[in-house]
Amino acid sequence: MSRAYIGTNRGVARLSDGELQSLGMEDHSIWAIHAVDGTGDTEGDTVLAGSYGQGIFRSQNGGRSWVEANEGLTATALRSFLPDPKHQDGVLCGTEPGRGFRSLDAGETWEELEGIKKVPGCPDWFLPYSPRAGALRNFYSPPGRPEHLLASIEVGGLLDSRDGGDSWQRVDLYRDDVQDDDIHYVSGHPENPDQLWLALGWASMRDRDVNRSALGGVARSDDGGKTWRKVLQEDYTRAILVPPSAPDLILA
Repeated sequence: MSRAYIGTNRGVARLSDGELQSLGMEDHSIWAIHAVDGTGDTEGDTVLAGSYGQGIFRSQNGGRSWVEANEGLTATALRSFLPDPKHQDGVLCGTEPGRGFRSLDAGETWEELEGIKKVPGCPDWFLPYSPRAGALRNFYSPPGRPEHLLASIEVGGLLDSRDGGDSWQRVDLYRDDVQDDDIHYVSGHPENPDQLWLALGWASMRDRDVNRSALGGVARSDDGGKTWRKVLQEDYTRAILVPPSAPDLILA
């Protein structure tokens, strides 16, 4: 049975074999969704629904019932989930403000990735449309490198961890004349861990003296993030995806 879980402004839905079904949670705006196939049918699926302001809700029966799953979570506006490549049953989530959390029990409880708050400049991260201090829009781990994690911060920059999320550093894109701090999405090639992609917005850190007309677009790295270059200029770009079935196709 093919199925997809969908987060909407009015709860969670499931598209299953061409049929769309509401799974409740209509009082919540769901900005992040993650599902794990349980027994091969919907009854066994574990689903995490990240709301924008009320934290995480969890279902162990494919969305028939939900419970709050906020133990250890100190930010309640969710932006993304990613299966943790380093831990079985592990899940990572990004929030607004720009913070990251890890669960080692399939989303029942959470622990903050404290190293993100220690990145120089973290207190200055911001969002043009929200009073919260930035947003961690998504995590990405290159294939075959479970210790390597990247995180996109709007507005704050690209973060890099080489120890599975224990410590983080901000990638200096400026050295390659990519003067963008507004990182909307980080992704990569499904088979080549050295090919990475960034979707870029139009904002920059407030203390930066930059050419704003050069902001935005898409950046690419072919050496695992050591160097970057712009391959699409100026366009305000929300996300960039490389389909696993067609890795030469780039969708931005």
